[in-house]
Amino acid sequence: MFDFIRKPEIWRAMDAGFMAEIPGKLSFQLKTMQDLAVYAHLRDYKDMDIAEIGGGDSRILPQLAKSNRCFNIEPFEGADNGPKSEVKIAGVENIRTTVGRFDPVLKDASFDVVFSVSVVEHVVDPEFPAFLEDNIRILKPGGVMYHAIDMYLSDSPTDFWRNRFDMYRKAVTERDDLEPVGLIGAAQPAFTPDMASNPDQIMYGWKTISPSLNDLRQIAQSVSLLIGAKRR
Repeated sequence: MFDFIRKPEIWRAMDAGFMAEIPGKLSFQLKTMQDLAVYAHLRDYKDMDIAEIGGGDSRILPQLAKSNRCFNIEPFEGADNGPKSEVKIAGVENIRTTVGRFDPVLKDASFDVVFSVSVVEHVVDPEFPAFLEDNIRILKPGGVMYHAIDMYLSDSPTDFWRNRFDMYRKAVTERDDLEPVGLIGAAQPAFTPDMASNPDQIMYGWKTISPSLNDLRQIAQSVSLLIGAKRR
């Protein structure tokens, strides 16, 4: 799987009532749509070992933990607007580390599913290969990963976002140890009207949290890639 999260899949998830199954901790925004898109792929899993990377005060794990063994891989150090103190969720075990460090606390082939929402975009380019390798390492053979990744797109992609897009695409399509789950869709990082995106008031609200992106937010849409792959 490699495509942008699009309105039809979000509307299908809403029609199916998935919104009522995920704790309503947010106003409706891109993260809500990312949650829905990821949850739609995971909600029917039973008796699995599932880990969220950088889950913080997770909105998805509480529901998945009712039928699975769930883990939150999160240092709780406040990075990238995450929680600065430990958040405990019923039925979820916290593992206080970061993927990409090859920390032995995360054992090889531990999880059937690893996923993240709005995390991978914070992994800088030089560190992405280690993040991906560690992600694969902790997956069981046949295990799957899903990552919803924030991107800013305009009608004319910049080199930065084009390079990011290509890096993510190669991670899913050009490795011998991974195979895509689902279709390979998006061909270029340019905004189209069918993409799920952040409402303008949410974009405005981010001004005080990360003001360095204010100029970009006025000329680009905040959207999300969804990538899915299985460890061979």
